[in-house]
Amino acid sequence: MKIYFKRILIVFLLVANTIMFTSCKNNNPNITTNNIQNLIILIGDGMGENHIDNAKTYFELDTQPFESNYIANINTSSLSLGATDSAAAATALATGVSVKNGRIGHDGDSAIKNIMEYASDKNMLTGIITNDNLFGATPAAFSAHTKDRGNTLEIIQDQSTSSLDLMIGKYSGEYYTNESLFTSNGFTMCDNTQDLYATPNTQKVIANLNNIYSIYNPGKTNQTNLVDLVDYAINYLDNENGFVLMVECAYIDKFSHSNDIIPALAEVRTLFDIANYTNEYINNNPDTALIVTSDHETGGLKYTNNKSKINNNLYTKGGHSSKDVRLYSKGITLDSTENLRNTVVFDMSYTAITKP
Repeated sequence: MKIYFKRILIVFLLVANTIMFTSCKNNNPNITTNNIQNLIILIGDGMGENHIDNAKTYFELDTQPFESNYIANINTSSLSLGATDSAAAATALATGVSVKNGRIGHDGDSAIKNIMEYASDKNMLTGIITNDNLFGATPAAFSAHTKDRGNTLEIIQDQSTSSLDLMIGKYSGEYYTNESLFTSNGFTMCDNTQDLYATPNTQKVIANLNNIYSIYNPGKTNQTNLVDLVDYAINYLDNENGFVLMVECAYIDKFSHSNDIIPALAEVRTLFDIANYTNEYINNNPDTALIVTSDHETGGLKYTNNKSKINNNLYTKGGHSSKDVRLYSKGITLDSTENLRNTVVFDMSYTAITKP
């Protein structure tokens, strides 16, 4: 009898997930851009709307300049039951295809072309920045293809032969173990900002750096400001054919998994700095577009407008939730914002780099 009811429950969940997924499909909005040459995609890993609003409460901030670019909330469901993981979510953002949890730029049968590869086909320069390992789910989805996010070596091998021009992430010995893969494919490898900044933009670069947690994190010192790395990357990638840059603030998710709210909100504030910096950059360079969003929400975080009540008890879980996340864009507009899925981020990105 228990087996019978278990089977009934599985069938019910599968049907419910199919209905939810179908009802939340993109409504295929018309996407408009005007003479966009460059694209910056900023992703707050695990950043739900309450992470954003609680960060403003904690740091006593008013509405941020980039928030004027708000478009809508987007659904983050993958093809798996329950909440998405970062691999499937990032794959949706990078390729426009919904996949099962664990997939990296891959649907289980074949690789799926990502926005960086489309950009490279147009002779645009491409780059990724993360304060996580470069083989982490989000940067991997923009640079590699594998059936399982745990295939670290396969991701690294794929990245070494990718068309990317610039990769910056957290220091990881795996990349130095496999340094020859990168150098044989034209990459210069750096492990500090001095060497990174000194590398001419005529060379492909992969950098593995220490100390790239948020400068607002009270438990960390001597941090590298991610805004400085973004500024470097924009200048490095700037060229007559245009560029695409993906930036991930990864530790919003990691601290939220541990229900550690103050460091998580510090990472959100760093994202604010990057979003506002790039927003101002676009004011002076209107041929550049900006997308700001999240792959999913982590922690089921509740909201308070009282700074004294900002504590770890605002978290309701330790994993990912199925909450929608916010989407902002400058330089790219939609004619409809109803029933948007995360795959619309790829649609916007692809339109930006291909539409005259």
